[in-house]
Amino acid sequence: MRRLTLTAFAGFLALTSAGLAAPELQRVRGTIESADAGSVVVKTADGASETIAISGAKFAWVVKSSLDEIKDGVFIGTATKGDNPPTALEVVLFPESMRGTAEGHYPWDEIVDTTAGGTKTKSSMTNGTVKSSSAGAPKVKSSMTNGTVKSSAGESGDKTLTVTYDKDGSKTITVPTKAPIVAFEPADNSILKPGSKIFVVAAKDGGKLDGKLVGVGKDGLTPPM
Repeated sequence: MRRLTLTAFAGFLALTSAGLAAPELQRVRGTIESADAGSVVVKTADGASETIAISGAKFAWVVKSSLDEIKDGVFIGTATKGDNPPTALEVVLFPESMRGTAEGHYPWDEIVDTTAGGTKTKSSMTNGTVKSSSAGAPKVKSSMTNGTVKSSAGESGDKTLTVTYDKDGSKTITVPTKAPIVAFEPADNSILKPGSKIFVVAAKDGGKLDGKLVGVGKDGLTPPM
């Protein structure tokens, strides 16, 4: 298997700024229709078929992980919604060889919110190092109400992360128990099997897509990023 390296992946996960040089980076999500040594055909959620060149791509399994694996010092990427604090829609744990990949906080596109009914929502991406993590919600100003409980709802076990990036940036992020947690695992193009769910970061040059990063869900997993 080819190892995933920091230099190979840097810049491929994010469309970070207007100053990014052409060609434009595009994210493609869907199901593998077919694949050969030079290309993969992806059927997207809207029913379109996208043919993506993969001769220069890097490959990764996207595997299940858990909240317990998000520990201090781990490098992660997380798409979030809202603010004060932002709430994780998903979390990706990077292997140590990928530390620093696309580090920062920047706009992301709409992704499926599996924590709230499965509709698409606007998101931001934060890639950085977990500086501290704890169970429960962050401290906020409060008021006291004493009375009788009629009904209650909520999730126990949510995690609060402080994620640092670049030199001075940081975000405090709440990770609900319903948020999918996955990890990248180095792979090669043998993972491209029809019917598997796929996530691709590709450079768009004219009408052609040139794959840079290809993530395939393992054991039927749908990549949540």
